[in-house]
Amino acid sequence: MSSFFISCEAYLSASVIISHNIRIIKQKIGDINVNDYTDVLDSIGIIINCHPDEYLELGCGKRREYISYKNRYADIRLPIDYDQLLKSDRETQYIMVVKNIIDSIEVIKKRLSKRKMEFDSDKLIQYILDSLGISNDDLLKIE
Repeated sequence: MSSFFISCEAYLSASVIISHNIRIIKQKIGDINVNDYTDVLDSIGIIINCHPDEYLELGCGKRREYISYKNRYADIRLPIDYDQLLKSDRETQYIMVVKNIIDSIEVIKKRLSKRKMEFDSDKLIQYILDSLGISNDDLLKIE
């Protein structure tokens, strides 16, 4: 089975918040077989980055949109704003994490479509949103 992996690289409090939300998300979505959505990749890794500005300036939490076509995997690392995460209520924090995952899938879709490779990202996104009970409108509330 191909893998869909979600984790985080985050600073202290943000790491606790994001990891907690990832555990909830993983329980709700279960195991995702990437090959149900594309025959181009066997593995998708989504690593959520969240660091204060001073750590970003030092090079921590760099955005990454890497796809190895030869080795058939994607490694996507998009940031979440550290201050916004810490100031938000729990529901908003949860939606911020979900939005990061959805945005990461959209990055993969964009990269694969440039090469005219198939990826049913809409089906995958809808599965995730349905499993989590979140609507597109909920995601639009997060900037």
